[in-house]
Amino acid sequence: MLNIGNLKLNTDFDHRIIREEENDIDIFVDINYRSLDLDVGESNFFISRLQFPFVRSLILRINKESTSMTVHLMRDIDLFSAFANFEIDYKDCIINIENNKEKAIFYKSK
Repeated sequence: MLNIGNLKLNTDFDHRIIREEENDIDIFVDINYRSLDLDVGESNFFISRLQFPFVRSLILRINKESTSMTVHLMRDIDLFSAFANFEIDYKDCIINIENNKEKAIFYKSK
């Protein structure tokens, strides 16, 4: 389990901090061109999940003093290859990025 500021990150994948300035941190998570299943839980908009095929990596951009994070989905290793991003609130939970053979599963847990 990685603890940075208010973030609790549990992941099976290789990860590293690629940028750190005062309170801002970017964490690179290498999911190696897997599909990413985003489990949206009990959403009023989606039924169960969103799936993004062929994702090279994730960049998690956090501020140590807040509980919100921007997740960037990368098509390649180039930092300008982001093809989607979204924000999540991780207050009072653990962010999980698990390896499930051909796909990665991203979800929140208590």
